[in-house]
Amino acid sequence: MEKQEYIRKLKQLIKKYHPDLCNDVNLEKMYNEITIKLNDKLNQLRNKEDTKGIENQSYEYYKLGIKYYKNIHPNQFYKRNVDKTYEPKAYAEQLKILNKIFISFNIAEYYFTKVLIEYPESEWTDDAKEKLKLLKKLYKSYENFNIEENNQLIDSNKFVKEMGLEIL
Repeated sequence: MEKQEYIRKLKQLIKKYHPDLCNDVNLEKMYNEITIKLNDKLNQLRNKEDTKGIENQSYEYYKLGIKYYKNIHPNQFYKRNVDKTYEPKAYAEQLKILNKIFISFNIAEYYFTKVLIEYPESEWTDDAKEKLKLLKKLYKSYENFNIEENNQLIDSNKFVKEMGLEIL
């Protein structure tokens, strides 16, 4: 039996044995006991739904944080060449990318913080904390990032080391 059908049947039983609708005097005493038990069961079902809703909402915030977190990667500033070197994009394009990255920093931080504050018991809380630590580390890298100095070809390994990142 599906949950919605189960809830509907419980409500029907509550109505069926209500003293105003049922003329049996003996059932009136039992009605109070039955109603209390049925209402308790309904409340348990509703509480389970609320818990799932909270968990789903924390995951939605976490997913939004990840979406913007992925926009932060510094490889957007460069075009990759066949020989595994990176050539910087035009200065104006790099400025647009940098602006997008800083906006993504703020939005990702907002959603990860929202998971921590509003849903501290969520299974996504620990990972959100870790992502916030990584955001701080990456933000420091971008503070030291000077677009005008990067007009030469660079090796991808050198680039990773300069940004203070690790290759997994």
